[in-house]
Amino acid sequence: MSLQTSAGPADLKAFVGDYFADRSLPSDGLIVQSWYRSVVEHGLKPAGRANKVILSAAEIHRHQEFHHDYMSIAGQGVSGLAKRVGQAGFAVLLSDEHGIALDSRVPTTGSAYADSGLIAGSRWDESLVGTNGIGTGLASGSALIIHRDEHFLRENDRLSCSVSPIFDSLGQVRGCLNASCLNSNGPKEAQYLTLQLVIMYARMIENAYFRHSHRNTLTLMIKPCEDISDLVNEQLLALDDQGRVIGANRAAFVEHQNHGDGPLLGQTLSALLPVDVEQLLRLCNGGANATRLRSGQRLLEIGLRMPVKVQPARSPEPRPAQMHPCAPTLERLSGGDLRLQQSVARLRKVLDKDLPILINGETGTGKEAFARAIHLASQRRAGPFVALNCAAIPETLIESELFGYRSGSFTGASKKGMKGKLEIANGGTLFLDEIGDMPAHLQTRLLRVLAEREISPLGADAPIPLDIQVISATHQNLASMMASKTFREDLFYRLNGMTLHLPALRERSDIRLLIESVLRDQPGGQACRIDPISLKLLSRYAWPGNIRQLINVLRYAVAVADEGLIDTTCLPADIVDQAALDHAVPNALPDRLPLARLTADDEEQRLKEALRRHQWNVTGVADEFAVARSTLYRKMKKYRIVQPNRAG
Repeated sequence: MSLQTSAGPADLKAFVGDYFADRSLPSDGLIVQSWYRSVVEHGLKPAGRANKVILSAAEIHRHQEFHHDYMSIAGQGVSGLAKRVGQAGFAVLLSDEHGIALDSRVPTTGSAYADSGLIAGSRWDESLVGTNGIGTGLASGSALIIHRDEHFLRENDRLSCSVSPIFDSLGQVRGCLNASCLNSNGPKEAQYLTLQLVIMYARMIENAYFRHSHRNTLTLMIKPCEDISDLVNEQLLALDDQGRVIGANRAAFVEHQNHGDGPLLGQTLSALLPVDVEQLLRLCNGGANATRLRSGQRLLEIGLRMPVKVQPARSPEPRPAQMHPCAPTLERLSGGDLRLQQSVARLRKVLDKDLPILINGETGTGKEAFARAIHLASQRRAGPFVALNCAAIPETLIESELFGYRSGSFTGASKKGMKGKLEIANGGTLFLDEIGDMPAHLQTRLLRVLAEREISPLGADAPIPLDIQVISATHQNLASMMASKTFREDLFYRLNGMTLHLPALRERSDIRLLIESVLRDQPGGQACRIDPISLKLLSRYAWPGNIRQLINVLRYAVAVADEGLIDTTCLPADIVDQAALDHAVPNALPDRLPLARLTADDEEQRLKEALRRHQWNVTGVADEFAVARSTLYRKMKKYRIVQPNRAG
């Protein structure tokens, strides 16, 4: 039940009867609604004792460790606010999204603040203590003041709290910043300036957290030119490689809500501003300068922040895989293959529908690349992408890799404990590669996790709620494994919300276009070209290692190519030999070694023998060795081989 918009203070007072016989109802509608929730939804009584919960030292440490990045970024803002309001008797608290105080700065060492619950580890969600600064700020998503007897429980009525929620780049509440004083005898309006300071520091924390979360992403800074420079209210947008918004700060969400259409996330830059990404990059000189643009009636100053490449810190814990700002999209990976394009179109319809995805394909077909592209195309794109190869981790370690453990859980455990992949992936995507190789006993545990949506790391005091997109992949036939009882049938149906089959490279209808596309992606590949004979060999080869093998072949070819031309001398011997056996190359002679098989020691001698045998007919020699004539001329120049009638 919720308070109807037509219900006023009189309706609420009539509903709760004698609860408020000796108290005046607040004038603020948000606080009235919070009182209503406290009575109807949480079953609290104003005169009752608070169900105060203070976490143990171990629990506080665990929560602080879990929110380490958030606390590290917010710490400077908490300290800055405490310096400005501490002298006036205010305690400053930073909470998480559940109302748990992660950090507390109190002006004195007295016990009065601790007795009032203004300490780290205290829980302030409305369900426990009714209307209060942190709990009501989280529930309403609004900055507000809860002054003295506006608190639902009478035992909290000596507190005056100014609070502002802190939002993440997806527009979700991440926590609260709160400043509370004891025994304030002044009116509520006297706290207004404190509220403005709290809001300012909350926005500063949000912006710092945004920049940290999107440090590997192209970001925009937007502010009206006519306004006095105000970095706190500056709009921040994060874009993917298609120019779509994948994250924003609170100021950008509010601006779009007031002046835009539809949801902000997923909008293209050209729908928000009169430029696309490439034009903006040119105007801003690659991020070196700011530029001014007119959008409707407003003149905006726009700056760019280019992605920075962050080196992973050395740590005993596994870290989430970072998404490259130019990672290939689903459309790019599907290329020109009609069947794959149809599969991707179907896949886009089920994105963000809480369906697990199973990718099936031979080794090397790009299963992890597709998993990353799915993550990038989803609403979880700003969250972590965590990959675990179930076949590459010893069976004795895979359980700790998946579920993690806490400090002191077993002999030899790390003193700091270790977060498992499932916990690290919370809020993002977990990619389980080679799921068919997962041991049977872990299949059972994974099934339970997917069913209950929570994990219990070894040694943890309480289970951890889990919010992840699961993508799994395998090259094995899971149907036959289920028939042989080596893979759990119930787990298969938990993982198989949708199956995406990736065709083998030899089966793709766009193989020639794909070869040229992969070549352009290799270092130095854009300056190279493949001669027609070599392209024919590559497109007819069976590719047992699929795209992974193709990438290695083309990297080698680019490295050894002369003057940017990739011919058969730049290809591995097995590709040229197979073509000769299949008679794919005209006049290829299986009784003679292809030029690609010759070593530097005998290449000169074999060339001279072939030239004499063909009476110095370069075309005939080129056909025998399955190379272009230009390659043969370069080889002749390299070894200073000159036709006899031209010598001298």
